[in-house]
This record gives sequence, structure tokens and C-alpha cells, in this order.
Amino acid sequence: MMRRKRLEALTGMALAVIGVAAACGGGADLPTPEPLYSLDDWMTVTGVGSFDWSPSGAHIYYTSDNAESDTDEIFRVSAGGGEPELLSVNPEGERPEPKGQLTLSADGSTIFFTSARYFQSYDNIFMMPAGGGPARALTFNDGSIETGPAPSPDGRTLAYYARTGGGARIYLRDLESDVAWPRQFTEGDAQETSPTWSPDGQTVAFSRQGDIWVRPASGGEARRIVERGFTGGNGSVSWSPDGTRMAFTKGASGFSQVGVVNVQTGRVTVITHSPHEHSGASWSPDGTELVFVRSDDVGMSQDLAVADASGAGKVRILTADRPKGSRSGPKFSPDGRSIAFTETTGVTTRDLWVIPAEGGTARQITSSMGRVDPTSLSVPEEVFFPSTDSLQIPAILWKPRNFDPGRRYPVIVRLHGHPGQWNHGFQMMNQYFVDRGFVVIAPNPRGSRGFGAGFHDLHIGDYGGMELDDVMSVLPYLEGLGYIDMTRKATWGGSGGGYMSFVIATERPDAFQAQVIRAPVADWELLAIDRFGASGIAWTAGRTPVRERAEFGGPAAEIPEEYYNRSPINFVENVQVPQLLFQGLRDSSVPPRQSRVWAKRMAELGKAELLTYVEYPHEDHGLSRYRATVRDRLERMTVFLAEHLQYRALAQ
Repeated sequence: MMRRKRLEALTGMALAVIGVAAACGGGADLPTPEPLYSLDDWMTVTGVGSFDWSPSGAHIYYTSDNAESDTDEIFRVSAGGGEPELLSVNPEGERPEPKGQLTLSADGSTIFFTSARYFQSYDNIFMMPAGGGPARALTFNDGSIETGPAPSPDGRTLAYYARTGGGARIYLRDLESDVAWPRQFTEGDAQETSPTWSPDGQTVAFSRQGDIWVRPASGGEARRIVERGFTGGNGSVSWSPDGTRMAFTKGASGFSQVGVVNVQTGRVTVITHSPHEHSGASWSPDGTELVFVRSDDVGMSQDLAVADASGAGKVRILTADRPKGSRSGPKFSPDGRSIAFTETTGVTTRDLWVIPAEGGTARQITSSMGRVDPTSLSVPEEVFFPSTDSLQIPAILWKPRNFDPGRRYPVIVRLHGHPGQWNHGFQMMNQYFVDRGFVVIAPNPRGSRGFGAGFHDLHIGDYGGMELDDVMSVLPYLEGLGYIDMTRKATWGGSGGGYMSFVIATERPDAFQAQVIRAPVADWELLAIDRFGASGIAWTAGRTPVRERAEFGGPAAEIPEEYYNRSPINFVENVQVPQLLFQGLRDSSVPPRQSRVWAKRMAELGKAELLTYVEYPHEDHGLSRYRATVRDRLERMTVFLAEHLQYRALAQ
């Protein structure tokens, strides 16, 4: 088969790298520096999720895992900062579940949010008093995904969308009745998501098949609103305060751009047109300006930007003087004088910030770093290295504190999911190991997002092919740095990065000394079956169940060899590297069968001693639903890497 030939052709390169590294030294047990922070310290680090302003502008409501429940709860904090107030209440005797997609009613009296009891994405919608108290379930079908809550301006109706076996459909639910059945908003077979009310409550905008449509809330014909020539690839709608226009994003340029469309005429006003990713557009209360997120020139940092909604003038960057980081969700205060947003940097977790709308000094509202001092942490660097075809691969590099280029450090190579990106956002688990003397590098191979459609689409038709070359090209780069102990290298990847871990293990079997793997794909045909057929297990809100992988070019029945050759489960006999494999049993992105068939095959081939397999019954795809899981993973990883990288002091 193709995979076996590819392995034979490439093993020599991997052996050569390892051979040179062995000659450079290593082998003896490695001393570790005294860490600044204990695991208990790191477990005090939390983070902010979704948020919304109160109508008066006096408070900000938000979600955070800074709670005794060990997961995301709902809080309220003064817009000027101060001690936050916990609002959400969990039913006694029931397992707390994380809350997300927080939305406040127009009058500020009610909070709407989503939460999933079973599989991670199988949301239901709840409402609770804005002053705190028990929540009331508005939907409770745990066999479908009911998400995207949007209360009408008068508070009488809730719009949302559900993903079922028939596809994605929008529903309206009467909030004035405890026994009302949700009513399907439109008819037909088109995929429809993301309902958004007009300010007067008379019209609902929504996404249908990649374009923006509107329909009277009371019924009638739906119509597409964007003028001819700009249709297709439009989304992320935000109504202007007077209801005459909508801000939206369009991806036809290869980067997501912001535009404004006149609701009546369909005429489009261009707001941005540059090789940067733009997202999260929100209106000023007077309708004259838009605030949104814009990536920097490289693509691994995001800033807040403001532009005139008429299209006149230049885009102003509000956070140009702030450290590189990831910013999201900007929203004007009700009086238009301030903008709230969330920010995370390489050394700070995601927190709420407020900045003057005209620009100036940002003010931190929440503090989620716990007992960890950001100024003591390693500030990550942007680096680039060439792949085998000379394509430059962007990456993030962390070095230990008191870095000495004359020393040799063990290294962890992080592998992100598909189509993810490593950027300047906070990576607590990375910093944990950097604090213990590791270098960590996180490459963004082709197929990564944030660098434009061209870079992303390079992997189509070759998923797991040239991406492998991109990732493996980090080894000669690391060796050239001169301060990496090439005999102590580990990979650490999840989801698509877990798949890449398996590809490395079967195609470059002795390139690394250890692998930490989360929620990987082992068998693509099996995954296609799970995602299409397992209606209560393996769907997500943004993914229509299909039998094929677009990256391969067709379903397994048409191109079985592609699915076979790109499925690592068929080449387990090549595995030589010790693996620590984590799997959540509530994972709806990559179902547990993928990890289980890998563990079974390893045992069948007499390789069970190479695999440590851990399942978390209450966890989902990210294995961070509960902080206790993060602690357990770090404890296990510390022991595993200490043993297999001959770094035993790490575990003491």
C-alpha cells in the first residue's frame, strides 16, 4: 500500500535526525529547575467565556470556571471592576454542567444560556433571573442540538436553531407559556442557523446555505438580502440599532472581511478589504461606528479595530499598544463610550477588559490568574521554519525562564486540532511544563486557520500528507537552534493533532521518545460512520452529518484506498514510541471508538506495554470541562514524560 512505501522512503530521514541527536549527548537523567509554581497554584488559573452588558451599562454578565463547581458558571461584575457575584445555581445532587452562550434579555431581567447534559455539543437552552437563582429549561431534547438562543426585543419569544437528522432548522418558542411547543420558522430542506432579531422585533435574519436571509417574524416569504455579485459566503450578522442595515462578514477574498448591507435594497458598503482576518462586528449605539476583531499581519495575534459604518475613513486599531494576544467579542457599552472585550495573551488567561471607544488605556475588569504572576512567565515568540517544499511554517516558541543557550533542554512539540491555530493566547498547560524546564514549540502546518484560505486549503486532497512533512520539518529547525536535547523529544496533540500523532507514530516511528495524545482519529471510515449514523452522539452545532471527508475528495465507498492509507489504525505494527492516550467518553467530535480501536489493535499486536490509555467518563472533546480533569492529566503527563524522557526529577 502507499502508506508502507511512504514509510520506507521516509524512515531513513527520521533515523538520520535521531542518529545525529544521539551523537550530541543525552541519555543520562536530566535535572529539573525548581518550579516557581506548584500544580495547586496552576489550578487557581481560570478564564472568562461569553459575556453581555446590562442595559444600563452598570454591570457585565459573564461565564467563568472560577467557581466551586469546577466548571463554567454565570457571574455579574460592576462595569468598573470589583468583586464578581456568582449568579447561577446548580440543582442539588446533580453534576454541575458548564454554561455558555450567555445572552441577556433586552430589558435586562433574564439571562439565557446553553448547557449540555450528555455529549458536549448537545446543548439545551435555559433561562434564569438576572439577579440569580435556579434556571428553567426551555428545551430538553438531549438527542438533538438546540443552540444559538436569541430572545426577541419584547422578551416574549425565543428564536434558536436545532440540528437534527433532518438538518439544521430554526424554531420560535413562546416564552409566555410553560407548555408551548417550539414552532419551525421556515419550511424546506435548506440548512438554516443563527437567527437574529431586528431591533423592532418584526424581522428575523438568519443564515441559509452560506448567505443572509430575512423573514417577517409573523410569517411570510423569506428573501436573500445581499445584492447580486456579493452573494455566497456571507454570515455573522449584526443589526444596526435602527434596523435599516446589517454588518456581516464575507470570505471571498481569502480572508474574512466586514461589510454593511442595506436591508431594503441589498446594497453593500465595504468596510474592510485587506489580507487580515476580521470577525465579531458590533455596532455603536448611535449606528455610526463598528467595532470588530482584526488579525495582525502575521495572523497569530488579534486586535480590536473601529471603523466608520459608512465606509469612510481608515480602520483604527484600539489595542495597538497592548501585548500580542487573542481578543474577541467586542461590544459597545449602552452609552457608546466604552467597549468591552475579552483578552488573553501568552502570559495571561482570558479576562474581561474595557477600553474607551475613542482609544486609550484598557482597564481590566476580571482577574483570573489566581496565584500565578504573569510577569514571571515565559513570553512566547513567533518563529518560522521551512517545510520540505520551502513553505514557511509559522510557529509559537516558549523558552524556560533564566534561559541559557549553552544548555540542552527537552522539548515538547504541540500539535493542534483541525483546522486550529496556535497563537498568542494563553496556554496554561504549556506554561506548566515550561516552568519545569521544557522548551515548547507549536507549529501551524498547512491547513491551519488564521493565515488566509490559501494556506488553509493547501491540505485539501492530502490531509495527513504534506502536513506531516510540515510538522516533521520542526526537527531540523530544533536541532539547528543548538539548545535542544534531541534525545528528549515528545509530541503532544489532540483531535486532528491526535491524528497527526498517530501518523507520526506509524510513519516516523522513532522520531520521538514519547507521545501525549488526546481524542485522536485512528480510522477515517469508522469516523464517517459514527458522524453520519450516531444521531445522539457525534454531531456538532456547526457540522452537517456527512459520510465523507472533504479533505479526501469523496466517500469511502468511492475511494476506499485513500481512507485506508490515511487511517493509522491500519499500520499499528510500525509503532515503537510510548504513548499516553486520553479520551473523554462524552466526546461528540471524535467518538471514543477511535481511541478504543487503537488500544485494542495495540494489544492484539503485542504492543500494550507501549500504551497507557485513560478514559474520562464525564469529559468531552477538550478534556477541560472540569478543572479536576486538567489536574489529573497534568499529573499523569508529568509522570509519563519523566519516565520516557529520562527526566525523573520532573515527577518529584
